[in-house]
Amino acid sequence: MVNNLFINGCSFLEIYDKKKCPTTVGHCLSEDFGINPISYASAGRGNDRIVATTKLFFYDNPSLVKDTFVLIGWSHVVRNDYLTLYSKLRKSPKEGICRKQVKNQFLRNIKGKNLVDGIHGDWKTWKFSQSIKRNINALPDSFCIQKNLRLRYLEQVLSLQDFFKLNNIKYCMYNALTNNYSSSKAEGLDRLADNVDKSRFFQFDTQSHLEFVEASQSSKSQHKLLALSKTDNHPNSKGHRLWADKLNIFIRENSLI
Repeated sequence: MVNNLFINGCSFLEIYDKKKCPTTVGHCLSEDFGINPISYASAGRGNDRIVATTKLFFYDNPSLVKDTFVLIGWSHVVRNDYLTLYSKLRKSPKEGICRKQVKNQFLRNIKGKNLVDGIHGDWKTWKFSQSIKRNINALPDSFCIQKNLRLRYLEQVLSLQDFFKLNNIKYCMYNALTNNYSSSKAEGLDRLADNVDKSRFFQFDTQSHLEFVEASQSSKSQHKLLALSKTDNHPNSKGHRLWADKLNIFIRENSLI
């Protein structure tokens, strides 16, 4: 029996603005299935953090493997996560609580909101695309940006997929942000993409949650205006609810939970 929904991703899965939008896709699904949300989502972060913190959660909590369903909303592959010298838990390098001292405190709130694991607060992110704009000459002449981004993304997806299958963890993935590099053709890359389990990946290589929200901005349908504002394409409550409905159907049709 599934009792928990583990949620990981970027700001599209975190409560981004409590006043304007007090919910997320993950929290909508946890209510639909009547299970506890455990959110590790973090705004502005990328897929390296998603992979690492998801694995650490289950390494540290093996007893939750059997009764936890996982929802992964992939961030953009151009985001490169890195660990900083000091945790957010520290006020300065010379004072505050050391990360090691709070190693197992994140389970104190197993029934909801945002839990903090041992390295959750240590992450920052730089964007590959921004670095290239600053210094395009830093790349080798033969370097193919599109192919390497696609390779990195597929490696991230397959890493978690293999981890879930190895440990018999039930899960569903989708792209929160756009990661469609399918036009970057290469025999090896195509074979990697072929091995992504599409029965557990909602709309692989097609529409992301971001694209769904953006499409509503110019649409004349009843689904228009799914974003927080005209200048902020993060989903509003309706944008989260409608995407959660799509995921709910996909999860049930494929008997994922």
